[in-house]
Amino acid sequence: MSLQTLLCVTVLLCKFTGCLSIVGGRDAQRGAWPWMVLLETHSEGGRYWTCGGSLVSDQWVLTSAYCLHDISGPAVLLERSFARVGELSLKESSGRKVKLKRAVAHPDYRDDGGIINNDIALVQLQEAVSFSDTVQPVLLPSPRDQFSPHTECWVTGWGQVADGKELGGMKTLQELQVSLIDEATCGQKYPNKTDSTMCAGDLRGGKGSCRDDHGGPLVCILAGEVERRFVLVGIVSIVNCGDVGVPTLYEDVFRHTQFIRDTIQEAECNDLPPSEACFL
Repeated sequence: MSLQTLLCVTVLLCKFTGCLSIVGGRDAQRGAWPWMVLLETHSEGGRYWTCGGSLVSDQWVLTSAYCLHDISGPAVLLERSFARVGELSLKESSGRKVKLKRAVAHPDYRDDGGIINNDIALVQLQEAVSFSDTVQPVLLPSPRDQFSPHTECWVTGWGQVADGKELGGMKTLQELQVSLIDEATCGQKYPNKTDSTMCAGDLRGGKGSCRDDHGGPLVCILAGEVERRFVLVGIVSIVNCGDVGVPTLYEDVFRHTQFIRDTIQEAECNDLPPSEACFL
């Protein structure tokens, strides 16, 4: 194929698919996912990496515990790490960069190599952020919420668009609609999965979360409501980079609501002056 022909094919693909680039995703619109956070994390050893996260209040971000660990173990260096809120295209920043105050991984988090257990963590910002059209917290799941493979669900992130291929251009946030995978199929794909994990994606391949999408949100529409409201259902844990027959594995947020509630309450109690009582 000549270069001229290749360019023509590329133009046509962009025209009809929107230059679909996460794997298989597309550029998000400003304000579409106002809870989306980019974590820029540094380690004591000088290592740097990025992850996704979800704003759940004006001062707390929910992410993956994996994102707080270096190869050798817990290593996040808070004074050199940031959360970026209200961002869309990283090449033309329009959001806010906020320093981190504390990071709390699930006490039973562990990486066994083949599977990650309790892959969830909370990051507290040094100061509260103001809500706007581009900065809003996401809803946490409740016992009455019901989701199925037919539920409309989306995953977002600034991660790689293929294994080893970085997001290019203006580095605009990618969005991808995915389907929840039934528990039996998920268990076949990940035989060592725990009860607190779930699968979503497209088994035909070509779509899914990839490297640097860890910690990002899987959100689903609440059924039976006039207003479209999204609920944070999962946290990206094990990525598939669009491989055929392999869905992305997510940490099930609902299974960890007690951890989320206790962590925030304990931290806020610890921040109170000694003269003020706090009951856990």
